[in-house]
Amino acid sequence: MAAPWNTFKHQINVLTKSSRNVKVIYFVRHAQGYHNVVEEKYGVGRWEDEFARTDEFLDPDLTPFGVEDAKSKAIQTAQSFFTKDQVPNQPFLCMKNCREVFDCYTFDKRRSLLEIKQKFPDVDFSRVTDEEDLLWSPTHHETEDEIRERARNFLSELFDAVPERYVVVVSHVCFIQAVCAVTMGIHFRPDNGEVVPLVLETF
Repeated sequence: MAAPWNTFKHQINVLTKSSRNVKVIYFVRHAQGYHNVVEEKYGVGRWEDEFARTDEFLDPDLTPFGVEDAKSKAIQTAQSFFTKDQVPNQPFLCMKNCREVFDCYTFDKRRSLLEIKQKFPDVDFSRVTDEEDLLWSPTHHETEDEIRERARNFLSELFDAVPERYVVVVSHVCFIQAVCAVTMGIHFRPDNGEVVPLVLETF
């Protein structure tokens, strides 16, 4: 039987009172996007050969189902998952290191900083400094070692930048897989909208 929430919270409080820097981090894979639908419809091979490099799927939005499902792509999911009543004084913080694997497909390329600021005015983009996406390349696919190193850097940055003990990180499948690999040594692929809770100490 799962431990009641109050018992779990008490255990976390005991850890933090012993001067240990512990966070409870809920990793959430973004809800269904239009690129997910096309890949499922045509299969991975045809998706990668015909669609994945086109501007039609550059940083795609969530589908209507994805938006509705999220009440139950990362910023949209976060804003749909939580209401302002739940997080009235905590703006959403965009951190570039928790984005999807860098590869040659346009659905993993972000739009200009000006465009996403206009689209998401309630999000804090202070930690994103480049107007254009300088991390994405049409020719380089990020290796497993590279994304795992980026996951480590993100966790270190998170502990430094976010003082809250309970944190939600809405991200992407390959990045969450990398986090699971570097923290638990396991391979785990979350579904769209799935939550992966972790208790981590200073990383």
